[in-house]
Amino acid sequence: MIGSARKRFLIALLFLLPNLLGFIVFTAGPVLFSLGMSFTDWALTRHNRFSETPIKWIGIENYERILTGDESHLFWDYFGNTAFLMLGIPLGIAGSLALAMMLNANATPQSPRSRLRAGLSAAAITLVACVGVWLVTTPGPMPAATDAAIKTSEVGLTDLSNWDVARLRSNAAILAVAALGIVATCGLSFGALFFRGLFYLPSLLAGVAMFLLWKTLYRPEGGLINAGLRPIIEELQSIVQRTPAGLWYALGLALAGLTIIWSVWMIATGVVRLAHRDSGIAAFLGRVGFVTTAAAAALGIAFFLVQLPKQSLLPSGRAPLTVAQLTSVAAELARAIPSANASEIRLAAKSLGERARARDAIVALSSAAGGNTESLRITARIVNDAAPLVNKGLTSDAGLNAPLWLVDARWAKIALIIMGFWASIGGGTMLLYLAGLSNIPPELYEAASIDGATGWQRFIHVTWPQLAPTTFFIVIMSTIGGLQGGFEQAMVMTQGKADTIVLAYYIYNVAFTDQFQLGLASAVAWVMFAMIFLLTALNFRLGSQMTNE
Repeated sequence: MIGSARKRFLIALLFLLPNLLGFIVFTAGPVLFSLGMSFTDWALTRHNRFSETPIKWIGIENYERILTGDESHLFWDYFGNTAFLMLGIPLGIAGSLALAMMLNANATPQSPRSRLRAGLSAAAITLVACVGVWLVTTPGPMPAATDAAIKTSEVGLTDLSNWDVARLRSNAAILAVAALGIVATCGLSFGALFFRGLFYLPSLLAGVAMFLLWKTLYRPEGGLINAGLRPIIEELQSIVQRTPAGLWYALGLALAGLTIIWSVWMIATGVVRLAHRDSGIAAFLGRVGFVTTAAAAALGIAFFLVQLPKQSLLPSGRAPLTVAQLTSVAAELARAIPSANASEIRLAAKSLGERARARDAIVALSSAAGGNTESLRITARIVNDAAPLVNKGLTSDAGLNAPLWLVDARWAKIALIIMGFWASIGGGTMLLYLAGLSNIPPELYEAASIDGATGWQRFIHVTWPQLAPTTFFIVIMSTIGGLQGGFEQAMVMTQGKADTIVLAYYIYNVAFTDQFQLGLASAVAWVMFAMIFLLTALNFRLGSQMTNE
């Protein structure tokens, strides 16, 4: 019996050996090797076959550099970027759940005859709508040669005449109406299966191709997104200029006040439920996360409202620095940091030009002064003293402009979040929620309806608790992917500019573009692994409690 058991074990091991060897050679081996590298000063530019400099064992020096030393301001800044991009994860999960519930509702006609009638009706309505749009938007006959030679003044379209631009916009409107009509017709004709394939389509697109497409859409001038936003922004600016500034101040302050009151009430209710054991700690932390996200969004809108008038209610930034101010700042910075090279600081100040932003001045001058945490702190203090705060509203000077999506640091990360939301809501998360919804017993909904529960109450007390295991798995996988992700988007769309460098991009820069510091890059990777492990463990602890509540 023992011999046969050993024989079966050896046979099983023989079958598993190819995969086991591949795991050891290509996964476990490199992982352990990188752990050893993280305790060395290995840099390919200094330690290679053409150099006699030996690799030194430096212990935890690399970890000290990135957590508390000279590299710490970069590491924590890029960690902040990673955490900011992860704000799109709960939005993607909520959107995927909403899509899954709509697809699971079977709102489309069920019988073939009903689907045929609905499809024909939608096709007829689409045809009528396209004809109507064509009649309303199509420009008149082509003007005379002299008028046709007049070029439009619109940015990105200056090679066309005004009539050509109007004709292109008419064609675009007709195509948009036709596309929506075709989607509605196919959905009514083929049922929910068509919408499932349509919503899952973004997940099938190649990553780089999708990033390049969105990069084109996000172009500040000539991009489709800003082209659609510009008329709305112009109308909003016109409304703001025609109304008293106090109205916008009052709206913003009222929204902020209501948000604070609602947040306090929600947290207090959660504390009471927790004290009476009506809910567990996991549900309370989930409530805190939801309140925090909603309150942050509402307070952001409130801040935007009070900043709209020409004279904003709150400081909107620091005044630009002139050449004379930059020269004075460079001189003071050279005196404050005796070890810095004064000539390099002056050259950095001159390269900023006239009316430089305070943020750009801090980055450039601190880098010239040494590039460490202490020089950054001193530079920020000196620059902020030289550039006073101003209360310039969004509709003053150049007016309310369309966002510089991938150029301005204030909008670049938001642009990546929007793109990620579009790509994630119809992907694997939606399919997981569809599978979870299909496993909920219909008797639970029938019992809730008999008890008089509304649709929202059925969702809160039936759907959401039954989906807890699915949500638990999705949150864990999304958290791991969020901490590891962001590299492809930043590389293709911004090349790391506009403050979009994440931890994965930082590892790439350190290992392959910054003196090939493999030891330091390995240390960053293992710190990121520790963060992923801790967050996963926390999710397991809280998620298991939420699943059992």
